[in-house]
Amino acid sequence: MAKRIIREPSFPLSSYDVVPFNERPSGYRGLITLPGYIPRDLSPDSIHISVPLIKYRPGQDEPLIRLNIPVMSAAMQAVSGQQMAKELARLGGMSVIYCSQPISDQAEMVRTVKRHKGAFVEVEVVSPEDRIEYVAERMRKTGYSKFFVTEGRQQHGLFLGMITDNDFDEKIHRGLTVKDRMRPVNQLDVAYDHEIGYDIKKANDLAKESHHSALPILYDDGRLRDVIFRRDIREHREYKTELLDSKKRLMVAAAINTHDYKERTKALFDAEVDLLVIDTSQGWTDYVEETAKHIQREYPQIPFIGGNVVSAEGFKFLVETCGVYAVKAGMGIGSICITPHQIGIARGQDRAIEEVAQARDAYLKETGIYIPIIADGGIRSVRDMLVALALGADVVMLGRFLAGTNESPTEINFNMSPPKKPYWGEGSARARLWREKRGYNYEFDEGVEAWVDYVGPLERYLNQAMIQLKDGIRKSGTRTIDGLHRDAIVEVISEEEAGPSVLLERSTK
Repeated sequence: MAKRIIREPSFPLSSYDVVPFNERPSGYRGLITLPGYIPRDLSPDSIHISVPLIKYRPGQDEPLIRLNIPVMSAAMQAVSGQQMAKELARLGGMSVIYCSQPISDQAEMVRTVKRHKGAFVEVEVVSPEDRIEYVAERMRKTGYSKFFVTEGRQQHGLFLGMITDNDFDEKIHRGLTVKDRMRPVNQLDVAYDHEIGYDIKKANDLAKESHHSALPILYDDGRLRDVIFRRDIREHREYKTELLDSKKRLMVAAAINTHDYKERTKALFDAEVDLLVIDTSQGWTDYVEETAKHIQREYPQIPFIGGNVVSAEGFKFLVETCGVYAVKAGMGIGSICITPHQIGIARGQDRAIEEVAQARDAYLKETGIYIPIIADGGIRSVRDMLVALALGADVVMLGRFLAGTNESPTEINFNMSPPKKPYWGEGSARARLWREKRGYNYEFDEGVEAWVDYVGPLERYLNQAMIQLKDGIRKSGTRTIDGLHRDAIVEVISEEEAGPSVLLERSTK
């Protein structure tokens, strides 16, 4: 937590720059981090923003998952699809694949991300006996233009050839099979496991010599291992902060609910998900406890996050009763959440993070175990990120902030000026449609639909944000996010006279 906070009661994190001057309500206030002393050796290169994502014992061990940037994308239909998950992992963060979709579709999204082992990809395969209609349908659904042919459609079966969208016409070749139109292995460039291993430089050299954009890597007995794509090699060389598992594959999280959690957790486990997130707006419930106990009992090897809570009591419940590995804090403060207006249940994000972080620090002192906190909701700018981290969060979970990027699953509307992308909450009518078909009962909407400005590729957009965040950490006089927790000062800022300030001394870790 920050050493002290100067403020009046509970405030949102939202920055002034997202509220037009003429629309600000009387007495509009927000939070800001005060500058600190910058010694000569506190250069931009000395700022580190790697953070723990799951619980660990400081000084004794390292967390099994550590993010290279303090960012997760929210489990939302309009934000976290497989493209967002792949790109964010390459940049050092982690996406949470949303659960408001069929179990099989969510598991397939996870598999798609996990197929990426740096530049080595475990591709989707087809059988030589599959019909052209099947291949065409899979291409439409996945967006892939190349499929690799193995005996029996086995992931690592005997490699027989490749079929691309240039090798057939769906109408003309309807009724034919893959073997009728594929290019056999003897017409392709391939490499073998003993030649290349997982050496990116060797992969790059071989790809340059290949006549194709994709180069299959085979085990020495002719079975398909994986495939390298020229584009992926170029990207891998550029990413220095990729978030990879022990097998050098990109990492991804997935959300589960408290309804079909048994079936969904099994499917996600089989897809080799790295982290589960029990995704509820109110995490202090028997339903969350039941879900958590099931994960602990049946899948003890999978770490899981619980939420959302906004109080010390909620934190203790999730950690001590449910055994979560990290806690999500925040309720009713997302940009498209209308719960506070509907039923009056919410809490300002500053007080929520502060109180949960105080409980976290007390728990650390008592047990020696550190529980990371994820600030979820209401973060629209880099300023909001800095304040949330200074208040005690380790990670910020972003929805709206990322929804306008190329990698979010929605379409760009170029008819609007400037171009925009649609954005909706998981409690909105649009997201509820899938749940209602599954028999879940909802009496009213708790979210709305909106538009966000199109901001282009995630890499450029988020890298710039991280440069700004590092500069904010530096100007606060600290070097790390842990340093922000100990030494930052957060204050209320207002266009009007705020009256006497309340100065709260903050404990240190």
